Amino acid sequence: MHLNVSQGKVLIVDDESSLRRVLQVSLATLGFETATARSGDQALALLCAGHYDLVLLDIDMPGRGGIETCREIQRLSPRPMVFMLTVRDGEGDKAQAFEAGADDYITKPFYLHDLVTRVRAALGNPRSGPDWGK
Repeated sequence: MHLNVSQGKVLIVDDESSLRRVLQVSLATLGFETATARSGDQALALLCAGHYDLVLLDIDMPGRGGIETCREIQRLSPRPMVFMLTVRDGEGDKAQAFEAGADDYITKPFYLHDLVTRVRAALGNPRSGPDWGK
């Protein structure tokens, strides 16, 4: 199904190219405008050059990691929402992410349907577009 109205603009930041591609194709299919970055520095450059509604941000990346990148995102105006995507599931990791300004914390592996539901809810369009997993 092709949607004419964007569901929101999402920046996918992960050093794992296969995950970036799956998320980009899946979200684009559902009507989201997407862009990808493989590092925190690349993400910040894209965020400074254009507006995004939400950032899906990995914690563990070479160079500038997700926590530091999240702190930098907090200084932007307008500030996009930040969802951390990570294999780390310790309470300390979650606390550190939320203290850095994350709006949500999703551990890998995750179900794509659950991620899309959370993204839609955060962007204020929880029931728009096609439904998966039904």
